Amino acid sequence: MPTQDPLLKILFQGEAVGPGRISVAHLVRFLTSFNKALLRSGMVITGEADSLRRGARDKSAKGALALDLVLLTHASPTAVLGFARRESHASLVGVDLGLEIFEKALSGLKQIQQPGDTMPEGCDAGVLMAWRDAGIIFRQGIDVIQFTFNHREEPLLTTYTKIGFEHIQRRIRGPVSNIRTIEGRLLMVDFKEHGTRCRVHPSVGDPVLCLFDEEQKDEVLENILHYVRVVGEAQEDPATGKITSIKIHDIERLEDREDEAIELLPQGSPLPRDFWQSPTIEELALAQNVQPLVNVEILFGTWPGDVDDDFELAIDELRQQGGVERELQ
Repeated sequence: MPTQDPLLKILFQGEAVGPGRISVAHLVRFLTSFNKALLRSGMVITGEADSLRRGARDKSAKGALALDLVLLTHASPTAVLGFARRESHASLVGVDLGLEIFEKALSGLKQIQQPGDTMPEGCDAGVLMAWRDAGIIFRQGIDVIQFTFNHREEPLLTTYTKIGFEHIQRRIRGPVSNIRTIEGRLLMVDFKEHGTRCRVHPSVGDPVLCLFDEEQKDEVLENILHYVRVVGEAQEDPATGKITSIKIHDIERLEDREDEAIELLPQGSPLPRDFWQSPTIEELALAQNVQPLVNVEILFGTWPGDVDDDFELAIDELRQQGGVERELQ
């Protein structure tokens, strides 16, 4: 491998890219999802049953995948980024977990862009969703993403395309069975009392109840309060044809529609940090401008009042009147 070549090069091509230039927003979104795809692939490779399941992540894999940006160049009219690791992370002689994850993740990306249901090694539903999120930039002026992994004398080349992006989405949705798509603001998540469910509020129309599996919690939490597109199997009212609920297959944030249905977002000031802290008596007095009692005599002549203030007599008269009214009834 030539010494001047970085370990990983990623080429972006499309109308949103100029020679050696790419939008920071596009780049941040892509790199975040790309890193998620690598981490989830690492979880599958190291024996995790489900990469979407919440819990502690393997720190050794995370360190082995850490990259530094060392190159930004172009091969007109494209932008090319180069990445390198600070050091090798071989856990055993001749074994490098980071290189294994990179290779299987990028090789798997080739396969999942093809029609079919077979999953490559190191890939599951969570990995598919991460690659799908990385491909969102295909809707924002990017046509091709090409990976060159220089880990061996013969580099590994993987190309991610718009058509491949569509195939990945079909894999996530699964077999078509009354599959419907809704778009709206994701609100009202419930993880406990009534099972895992949430509501999506469209800009126009009634909110739709959405059901999801335990392993989809992270994806739902990441998109709470955001404008999303939900794809899933719908249950409909046979009389009206209205959707009564959707079992989520896929959920995707629509960043270009974040200004819609904002009136549905919670209003008002957030709770102060000390909301759950009990103030002392002195702090309460200060907050209510209560001053210390200097002269106790100022309390004289107040409650409970004079001994003979006819209070008892008034109560007795009311009781007698009540007794007369009951007898008349």
